[in-house]
Amino acid sequence: MNLEDILKDTVINFDGKIAIYYDDLKGHTLEMNEHDLYNGASCIKIFILIELFNQIYKGIKSRNDKLKCEEKHYVNGSGVLQYLSKDVELKVLDVATLMMVISDNVATNMLIDYLGIENINRAIKELGCDDTELYSKFKQGKDEMFSVITAKDYANVWKKINNKELYDANMSEEIIDILKNQKYHEMVADGIDDIYKLTDDSVIKYIATKSGKYKNVRNDGGIVSTIYGNYVLVILINGFRDEFYMNDDYVYSYGKKISNIVFNNFIFERKDD
Repeated sequence: MNLEDILKDTVINFDGKIAIYYDDLKGHTLEMNEHDLYNGASCIKIFILIELFNQIYKGIKSRNDKLKCEEKHYVNGSGVLQYLSKDVELKVLDVATLMMVISDNVATNMLIDYLGIENINRAIKELGCDDTELYSKFKQGKDEMFSVITAKDYANVWKKINNKELYDANMSEEIIDILKNQKYHEMVADGIDDIYKLTDDSVIKYIATKSGKYKNVRNDGGIVSTIYGNYVLVILINGFRDEFYMNDDYVYSYGKKISNIVFNNFIFERKDD
């Protein structure tokens, strides 16, 4: 049974919808519902980070800029800035790090205002991600989509980061270094057994991902770097019945199974090369 058939059998009884995009970066891809639009949730933040580095690269913005956390930026959800004093000032890269490492929503809104939503969406299209769009800042208690992505678009941007095809190769490395410290590893990373990650002679070199969740949305995607080479995996899940976090283990178990199957297939094939 090939990899695609194994994955289809794995998710056949899931009560929601799953999109998968896997690229072994050697010319082989696996695509499932890859063009379908999904709520981007916090996955959209990788595009905001990329536009920040774009504007720094072009000299429009400076690494030394400081951003003030204002009332208009405050929103609930993930992060810590919502609990800090009003008008706190941080360096722009510190704000970006909070946005990515702990998925801070207030930091995200600060950066959207700082960069301009139209510039972020222009950068998304320049990356070749035609179906991805940021609609608005993250909002307080609003039951709506703030962005949309597809599995193909999300995988495409991770491939560009991995291949250092962004505005500057060093900036691609800097983005990877930030994402290595991401604290939420619900599916892509957690689907890989610890024995491959935590030993002295680990198969895993690093994992750089960005996940997102919002009601009945669970997304994850990024780069898995191994001693046998790298691959990109994106898993987007939505539409399942339980939208109030009451059954996360059930939903995430499917994402972890997908990641585990892909990882084992990748290692098996590369060992035989």
